[in-house]
Order: sequence, then structure tokens, then C-alpha cells
Amino acid sequence: MSSTLRSRSLWAVIAAGLTVRVVLAFAFTGNPGHAAIEAASGAAARNGDWHAVYESGLLSWSYPPLFLGWLAGASWLSDISGLSFHGLAKLGPTLADVGLALAVYVYLAWRPAAERVCLAGAALVMLGPSFIAVSGYHGQIDSVAILPAVLGLMAWERRPKTRRAIEAGLLIGVGAAVKTTPLLLVVALLGSARSWRERAELTGAAIVVPALCLAPLWIAGIDLGRVTGYTGVPGWGGLSLAIDPGLGWDSINGLGISRPSGVSATMQDASRWITLGVCGCVAGFVLRYRPAPIDAAVLLWLAVYAFSPNFFLDYILWGLPFFIMAGYLTQVAVLQLALLVPTVAYYVALLPTKAAIMPIAYVPAMIGLWVFWVVATFVVAARLVRQQKTEPSGIQPPLVSLAGSVGWD
Repeated sequence: MSSTLRSRSLWAVIAAGLTVRVVLAFAFTGNPGHAAIEAASGAAARNGDWHAVYESGLLSWSYPPLFLGWLAGASWLSDISGLSFHGLAKLGPTLADVGLALAVYVYLAWRPAAERVCLAGAALVMLGPSFIAVSGYHGQIDSVAILPAVLGLMAWERRPKTRRAIEAGLLIGVGAAVKTTPLLLVVALLGSARSWRERAELTGAAIVVPALCLAPLWIAGIDLGRVTGYTGVPGWGGLSLAIDPGLGWDSINGLGISRPSGVSATMQDASRWITLGVCGCVAGFVLRYRPAPIDAAVLLWLAVYAFSPNFFLDYILWGLPFFIMAGYLTQVAVLQLALLVPTVAYYVALLPTKAAIMPIAYVPAMIGLWVFWVVATFVVAARLVRQQKTEPSGIQPPLVSLAGSVGWD
């Protein structure tokens, strides 16, 4: 691996992406609401006031506590250096993007892919508009959470079979201790496990890390309802926007109408169970057809995007690294370019002087994205079913051969 990472072109790409992110991090606040939550949470965590971290209403932290150490450090360093807190806080996701780029590069080299393909994969992370917007401008922590999960899948594929379940599970758990979503990756690995015992070891190891992080807070009487009960906000993307486009239109117009009604309200109330149902269906599929772990991960995130009620643009970072690792480089490039329109519309809508055209730019594009997720889910599932007929026993090989095509076909 050390020789693989000596590529000067790779480090040039990383340097370019870092420069862009650092400039954005310190030049712009990003999402003002998110920045305010991070500032309040970082200061409270620095003072050890965990009630303030999790019980401050709109400024409460909605995730497990692992990333709060970074925010507390950013709060302290901002006070003594005079550097902006929001800039220092966003260096965490920025460095996570570097980790993702290196992981993608190494994984593609393992498959093995040509050097140009490995570089393209790293560039899609470091120079990709979605990664730059979420990590460098917005400062959301999705890349921080998903990086350990990516490493978990890599450990699952490359580490000794006697140890891989524990090692992969612990890595996934570290991601879940930042944001609970990476726990879903366990579902994708079930089909390639050797036994139910290995599946239990993987699941248990993944759960134990966030549980250990949250247990002291729970014992101390901290209300963790924001962590355990958060299900997203309807109308910004996904199934909720497709069913009720007006909800998204009003949200991005800043009219303060965020409470769904009718079918949208019913779906929002059941959103947690819908997502669990989706994961259950994916689990059944991978146990039946036993796709390669990376293809199972792709199918998982596509299904979650397609059939879970809520979707924010930063959620795209959960799936993109796995899509790249699976060989869908062309699709990821096109997808990130297509998402420039709703991404710009979303962040402009957060500004005091927003343009009335923003909903027109955002809502149709996000509905189109949801249609893409649905179609892509069924396309990948159908390909896995067909391939299983030619590979009737054992784990399927990856759908995409990186010696040739890097697309759906």
C-alpha cells in the first residue's frame, strides 16, 4: 500500500482539493443554522455541559458524541488563535475527504484498476462538487461518519477471515459513533458472511462502539431523544418530496411550512419503520443472491435513497465513495455535475437575499434525482439476479470489471 500512495499525481489532486476546501471553510460560514449548532455544541462539550449539548432545543446536537471532541478542540483553538470557529470545525470533514480519496484510490488499485482509474476515483472525491460543497462549504460531518465505514468494508474484504468481522464491525461502529447512519452498512455485508456466527460478530461489534459512547450520557440522565428519534426533515428530497412537491417548494422558499399533512404526515411518522423495512428487504436480497460486498453496498445506498422518506443533499456522501469503488466513475461524475443546480439553489436559499427562482431550480432537479435512485436500484438488483444464474454458488464477483467498462453496462 505504501508504494501505491507514492503517486505524485495523487498528492497533487489531494493538494488541489484541500486548497479549495480550506479557502471555502474560512471564507464562508456555510449553513448558518448548522454552524450555530456546532458552535454551541462545541463550547458546551468543551465545558463538559452535556445537558446543554443535547437539551438546548434548536441548538441541540442530534448525533452521537464522537465528533464533539473535534468541535471542542476547534472552540478552544478559535479562542486562543482568533481563527474562525466555523473554519476550524470544517477542517474535520475536509480531512475526512482526504481519507476517503486515499481509501478509494487504494481500493481501486486492489481490484486491480489502471492508475488513471485510481486517480479518477480520488479526483471524484477531492475535486467533486458534492464533496466540496458538503465538507468544505457546509461543514456537515457525513464524510467523517462514512470514512470508517468505507475502511470497514475494505477490512471485510482484505483482513483474515478469522478477524474480519470484529475489525470491520468496530470500524463501522466508529462511523456510527459520529452519525448513526453507517450502521446500515452491516446489512450489505451479511450476504458475504461465512456463517450466522460471523454475522452476529459483525453486528455486535458495530453496535458496541456507539453504545459505549452513548451509555455514559444515558446513565447521567441526558435526554438523547434528538439522537435516537431523529428521522430527517420531509420535503427536501426523497420519497417525501416526490409525494408532496409543494412541501419542498415552501421549504426552500423559506415560508416556514415544514409540517407535512395527509399522506406525507403518515409517512413521516412511519419513516423510521420504512427505512428499517427497506434495509430488511436489502438484507433478504443479499442473503439470497450473495453479491460482492461492494455491489451489496451500492444496492443498499441506492435502496435507502429511493425508498426512505427523507433525503438531504449531504446524504449523497454516504453512497458516492461506494459507487466509485464499485467502478461507476462515469455515473458519479455526471451525477455530481447534475447536482450542481440543486446544490447551488439550496445554499442560495439559505442566504438573506435569495432569488425567487430557487424552488424552480431545486424541486424538479431533486424529483429527477429520486427517479434516478429508483431506476438505478432496480437496474442493479436485476443485474445481480441475472449474474447469480451464471455464478450459482458462492459470492458473486463484482458487477463491473475495472479492466474494461466503468459504467452500468
